[in-house]
Amino acid sequence: MSEKAWLTDTEPSTRFPVFTRLNAADVMADPITPLGATMCWIPNVLPGWASGYVEDVCFTSDELNEESAVAGFFYGYLYVNQSSVRVLGIRKGMTAEIIDSIFFNSPGAPPHAASESDQNEALSARGPARAGWVLSTSKFEDADEDAAIADDLRRNRPNLRALSNRALVARARAVMPYERLAWRSEQIGSSNAALGPAVAGQMLGADKAHLLVTILGYAGDVESAAPTYALWSLSRTVKADPEVSAVFDSGVDKVVEKLPTARGGFWSDFAAFIAEFGYRGPSEWDLGTESWESKPSLALALVDKMRHLDDTESPSAKQASHAAATDKAMLEATEGMDAATEAAFRGAIGSARRFAGWRESGKSSCIKIMNEARMALIELGERLAAKGVLDNSRQIFIALDAELDSLALEETALLETIREREAGWNALKELEVPTFLDGSKPIPPISDVPRKGASAVQRVSVGDVLNGAASSQGIVEGTVRVVLGTDAIDEFQPGEILVAPQTDPSWTPLFLVASGVIVNTGSMGSHAMIVARELGIPCVGGLAGATKMLASGDRVRVDGAKGTVEVLETV
Repeated sequence: MSEKAWLTDTEPSTRFPVFTRLNAADVMADPITPLGATMCWIPNVLPGWASGYVEDVCFTSDELNEESAVAGFFYGYLYVNQSSVRVLGIRKGMTAEIIDSIFFNSPGAPPHAASESDQNEALSARGPARAGWVLSTSKFEDADEDAAIADDLRRNRPNLRALSNRALVARARAVMPYERLAWRSEQIGSSNAALGPAVAGQMLGADKAHLLVTILGYAGDVESAAPTYALWSLSRTVKADPEVSAVFDSGVDKVVEKLPTARGGFWSDFAAFIAEFGYRGPSEWDLGTESWESKPSLALALVDKMRHLDDTESPSAKQASHAAATDKAMLEATEGMDAATEAAFRGAIGSARRFAGWRESGKSSCIKIMNEARMALIELGERLAAKGVLDNSRQIFIALDAELDSLALEETALLETIREREAGWNALKELEVPTFLDGSKPIPPISDVPRKGASAVQRVSVGDVLNGAASSQGIVEGTVRVVLGTDAIDEFQPGEILVAPQTDPSWTPLFLVASGVIVNTGSMGSHAMIVARELGIPCVGGLAGATKMLASGDRVRVDGAKGTVEVLETV
């Protein structure tokens, strides 16, 4: 590892210099694997992301010709380009400050350096028509097309075990153009999810702005919440079957052992679940992570937690309990509005809910496509490890895309290079990378980045009130459980308040077990907040340092509509 940069790092954009880990950490908590960077993200995801901005009438293609104009990699970690998101918002009629509050909740970010090029007359002329579409459309055909393509790729996967090594490499590479395509509409859905809340917030004014989170509430069609409902159903099946329950009582490993041969009931239902949702998993934006399909124990551990919950803890029951509050907030917000104003306000809320759903469905399509490459590469990695070409199957993701052809020929010459690279990549996980980077200044070298634990964070005291982002309505008091990764979810007990660095869709089922959620990063439009609203869980996001300030065993009161966490007891 170079003292200055990691081998897959990108050059910072000169036109759009501010980068942030906010939102990026939601979907890629760890440094990206070298293969994830060189096969998927740099040649396909970043250009697809940029094309979404262009198609959404926010930029011209030549404005985004720098590799990191929409996002980049520094110290091996994904950073979102906050500057280009700010300009996107400005061109949609908002301000950099509004965009920051909706997407990033980012106090401490480098200020936006206003430029004459923030405005583009030709694009602005097309802006009102585009905004009208965003606020009124009930269809998003591009997202539907991407979903159909992703489903078709998954449904028609070839028999990977029958493919040669070279064909496995070809299969992984062959799906990447579709990854690029799906990111286009994912970004259109994501960027337009801000317009409805911005319009609605301006109409509410300062006196009623606090109502917005409660009103947004339940969108009703958020795809990343769907696995939670399916896992809940599986947990009810286990709970009702004494024989299957006994297997779970023996441990998840025993359940995994039975998967290949057991039939009927829960076993058939779980196979159907994997067929539908197996592409999901922790840190699922990276090729080099496990999915529920490649490691079923990840999903089974969640079922194991849920089976101990009472039926009253179902997602439907929780959501129903919040419906009245949502309706009440809407009545309060629209009181005194004339008919036309109220119609416009309700239209903005409807747009916000629809695009929140399309944002999550777009992510699902991208992840499905990525998992098709992942499964082919896992098969290749297992073969190469069995032949001694690699030390273990996961090292396939430490390779670069350009090295796959040599590995497919079972050449061992790269093994020492991969071993050294793997050690360097693992070392990146120990870095306490900065939340923001300003590319207009020299990027600090890796050798200057502090290691985790090097910086002390003051613990909370009884009576402290911590302020984060209002994210999902509801007030709850409970005991804190700090969980730093999904590999530690076994420690979590039903009814505790989850405190996490960030969450991605693989964490979603844990929301059912939790009585509330607090995360270090994120804002109203982040994954944890969207899904918390879907499932009726109070949530406070963007509480920087929460996982260090709070400790397992603390008792707190979470107010998701206000974005506050009051400390009641400490351990």
